[in-house]
Amino acid sequence: MIETFIRRPVFTTMFILLLVVFGIRCYPEIGVDLNPDVDMPIVSVRVTYDGASPEEMETLITKPIENRVSQVAGYKTISSTVLEGYSETVLEFNMGVDPQAMASEVREKVASVRNRLPDDIDEPVVQTVDLTSQSIVAYTFSSESRSRGEIRRLIEDSILDEMQMVEGVAEVTAVGASQRVIRLVAKPDKLMEYGISFQDLLQKVDDENYNTPGGKARNHDMEITVRTIGKYSNIDDIKKVVIANHNGKAVYIGDVADVIDGWEDEDTFASANGVPCVMTFVRKQSKTNTVDVTDRVNAKMEELKQRVIPPDIKVDIVRDQSTYVRENIADVWNTIFFGGALALFITYMFLGNFRATIIGGLCIPTSIIATFFMMKAMNFTLNNMSLMALSLAVGILIDDAIVVIENIFRHIEMGKTPFVAAKEATQEISLAILATSLSLMAVFVPVGSMGEIIGQYFKQFGLTVAFAIAFSTLVAFSLTPMVSAYWLKEEKPGESHRNKYVQLALDKFEAGFQIFRGLYSGIMEAALNNPKKVIAAGIVSLAMNIVLLPFVGTEYQPTYDSGEFTVNFKAPIGTSMEKTVALATPLQKEITAMPEVKIAALNIGNGRNPVNQGSIDIRLVPSNERDRTMQQIMDDLRAEVRNVQGLSVTVVSNQGRGRGDSRPVQIGLRGSDIKQLKEYALELADLVRKVPGATDVDISDSDEQPEILIRLDQARASLLGLDSYSVGEVVEMAFMGKSTGNSFTIGDNDYDIILQLPESKRTDINDVKNLRVSSPDGQFIRLGDVADISLGSGPTRIEREDKQRQIVVYANTVGTSPGELIAKIQNELIPSMNMPQGYNYKLIGEADTMSRSFNEIVKAIVLAVVVVYMVLAAQFESFSQPVIIMASLPFAVVGAVLGLLMAGQTANMMSMIGFTMLLGLVTKNAILLIDYANQQREKGLDIRSATLEACSLRLRPILMTTLSTILGMLPIAMGIGEGAELRQSMGVVLVGGLITSTMLTLLVVPVVYMEFEKWKEKRQNKNKNISYIEGEDFEFNEDEEYSSGFLNTEKKLLGLDNLDMQKSKKKRKKNTLLLSEQNTILPEQTTVSAESEPIEISVDDIEFSEAAVADEENDDCTINDEIIINSDEITVLDETEVI
Repeated sequence: MIETFIRRPVFTTMFILLLVVFGIRCYPEIGVDLNPDVDMPIVSVRVTYDGASPEEMETLITKPIENRVSQVAGYKTISSTVLEGYSETVLEFNMGVDPQAMASEVREKVASVRNRLPDDIDEPVVQTVDLTSQSIVAYTFSSESRSRGEIRRLIEDSILDEMQMVEGVAEVTAVGASQRVIRLVAKPDKLMEYGISFQDLLQKVDDENYNTPGGKARNHDMEITVRTIGKYSNIDDIKKVVIANHNGKAVYIGDVADVIDGWEDEDTFASANGVPCVMTFVRKQSKTNTVDVTDRVNAKMEELKQRVIPPDIKVDIVRDQSTYVRENIADVWNTIFFGGALALFITYMFLGNFRATIIGGLCIPTSIIATFFMMKAMNFTLNNMSLMALSLAVGILIDDAIVVIENIFRHIEMGKTPFVAAKEATQEISLAILATSLSLMAVFVPVGSMGEIIGQYFKQFGLTVAFAIAFSTLVAFSLTPMVSAYWLKEEKPGESHRNKYVQLALDKFEAGFQIFRGLYSGIMEAALNNPKKVIAAGIVSLAMNIVLLPFVGTEYQPTYDSGEFTVNFKAPIGTSMEKTVALATPLQKEITAMPEVKIAALNIGNGRNPVNQGSIDIRLVPSNERDRTMQQIMDDLRAEVRNVQGLSVTVVSNQGRGRGDSRPVQIGLRGSDIKQLKEYALELADLVRKVPGATDVDISDSDEQPEILIRLDQARASLLGLDSYSVGEVVEMAFMGKSTGNSFTIGDNDYDIILQLPESKRTDINDVKNLRVSSPDGQFIRLGDVADISLGSGPTRIEREDKQRQIVVYANTVGTSPGELIAKIQNELIPSMNMPQGYNYKLIGEADTMSRSFNEIVKAIVLAVVVVYMVLAAQFESFSQPVIIMASLPFAVVGAVLGLLMAGQTANMMSMIGFTMLLGLVTKNAILLIDYANQQREKGLDIRSATLEACSLRLRPILMTTLSTILGMLPIAMGIGEGAELRQSMGVVLVGGLITSTMLTLLVVPVVYMEFEKWKEKRQNKNKNISYIEGEDFEFNEDEEYSSGFLNTEKKLLGLDNLDMQKSKKKRKKNTLLLSEQNTILPEQTTVSAESEPIEISVDDIEFSEAAVADEENDDCTINDEIIINSDEITVLDETEVI
């Protein structure tokens, strides 16, 4: 096949160009995203029950739903979060199941339990959770002349719908101002005067707000639709509704309530750099191109600025994920070009031939471009993982071409024509190239097929590298030898046209290499003479680094400089929104004053968060415009905000994996008694705070929120015809407000109509006591007269997992790794608490993800080792030699550990995957050595000579490929470019591991190879006998491989300790002579004892003397004390075959 590629240059060129054309065609169609799409089989059940406390939600809704949905098969974990008026139950299933099918099953289970839930809850919503559908753009809208409510009304009326229609947008939400509503502010005195209850007022407003179809009116000429119109078109329509007649006079809604077009009670606030604003968040659909969607959204916003948004409203971008993605992609391409240039530079320095360097360099662009075709076919995107795969692959892709080019170059220097040299050199090295390529692909395939979320995350990484390596191998076997055959030529002395300084540099480099080769040859001579010392030194170096392993910190993934992070804060429970804003504003100003901060957007009470909690979303200026990294800014900020008065502050990167809080240390405590559990959680939190490096320590169960508790006096209430439900309904309307069933429509938008007491009548416990409740007979009773009303407290948030309550202890780290803190908590802090039986803990959140991911990586490493062994065994047709090759694997640990410690990096999912990559990379050098040594032994060299020659001749390609790989990965290891922090630990592991493994492989593997082969030969030669049948002919069987190698026509190798003449297994009645390699030349007349050292007989023909006496009965020949061989009298029979 190789010869075909060489003889048909046009065919070869067109074949490679076809792959390149397909790659170029597919590249523009490949999506661009920050991270790979992860299809997590997660299903959530959400229920809203306005006004219900967390404990009521847990009892009435959460527990029944948990008990029923837990009957669905295949779920891994079930967890619930319960807030005031809100319950969410989340089921996470095992990877590989269809989330839509699971959602259907869960929906059926929820439907079956619906009749056990309260009637007036909002219908449960069951849906799959899409973790990749994330907020990609956030805007702030502010104005000096408009209120936040007016801005939000403009956004909802004119902007949200148009933004929602942009292709790729999943959802657009606005926060920072209350929702627009039509408020019915009841006048209690007027209601009492006219005898109108809250229920009557709400029901009347709802009944009148309805259009009723009346059918058709028909005659001979036409048909007309009949409708009863009641739908309100403005607030005056509501005011004019007659609710009662009092003393013959109509009583209107406007008489008993104020009708206001306004907003809900203020429960959210936002400001940007201190200016009050409204924020909008745009979420993209899953499996869409982040950059394209963001561009379309920004373009639509610019259009709306010109067409819809008034000039006095200022619009700023708080978050734009596409900026980081673009910069990341640009920097990865820079890394690819820079790494490729360094790899070509080292190739040129070693070969000293420009054409050879260009031929080798063709492998990089052709392989990468061809990989785009496979990425498109697999629906991969250009994201952190796939781009990192391409940048790491640069140094690897050129390796195969380098080995081929170097061998072709060597053959040309031996005097062969380029055509012959290209064919023979490529064929000679083909086994080694195929073995190294298959070994690398055998490593990356397990990486791409891991389980858990990390398997989804690294699938694109592993398979992208495997595709690139496959294409580079194809190019090395086709394009490289073909171009070499027609374009490569040896430069004769004096023919060089290089600049004299370049030539001088090349000459100096070559001279230095020859000195190094000589030094290395001398070292190997000494190493082969002292094998035990060399092997012992290798084991000692490995043991020393294993001792250093505990000093390497662990974490799930490094924090990369995305230019965006969040400061979360929490005021004491029960703090009003106004007070929370007053406490948070100084913090926002302090952050805004930092020179690196571009925008600090304050957000309080967003979503389901209570008004005493909020966050400040921070966007930094570009990294090239600031002196500190994002991590440094976060660490410094933690120290500054640690003691902010009235607030508990945490600083998070929002880069954590999974749902919920993004802090990397999360310990879930579980037990039966919630109060006791909280005491244990507080105790553990106090212990964690004392650990050096622990910061942002908090627990999920905050202080209990004050409550006003109403307990109806059943005896007195029953006399008046009251019950808990009717009283509770009035309290709900008066204080929380209750909306009508039919909404108020303005244009295409629907707004709630809410009945509520005026704000001045719902401030404290006395207002609750003074509330008037109407009885069925029309009496108005003071609530305090029929109920016991007192102050109490209850939880604001309840966490549950595996159907039991849980309190989570959160922590961040500075100056130590999350893994070290988790280990200390597990091994020291929790055991010291002596929790009784029934109380336990579990890692959750990112801590749990890290634990499970590391287990998957360990499985991938074990599988990779097994697969690499199987590939090598198949390639070398040997069970033992792969073991020798893989003896180089442990030496990769040495450089990996030292590299991480010296660079201050941690063992994380990136560095662990880097170590897995090393399993394929470090075997390459051993394969080149052993493959060539085997070839030389087949040509008749003894073990030692073959080993030394392999070390000498393979030193150049080994150093070339290793240095090109290292230099190709150097930009990554140095952490150059946007998002480089994510890739740096992997680069450090690869560079460090390659350096030490190459050094130790060049020394230890040849020694192990020689010793192992000697031991194997000695074992095979032990207790062998000589068999001889007198008068029979003998032949050398050329179909079998002997432990010493093959015989050739110039030299016959004979060892008397394992000479065996036995009946041939062939049908021909001849005998087979088994020979083994020896080192001693036999003189013409020599007496050799059977116990003598092995000998080499350098003669042309052999006949045994009568000293070998045959046993007539069993055809076995016994060895006498001496065997005399006279080389002058030896003859050979005509039928003897000689190899």
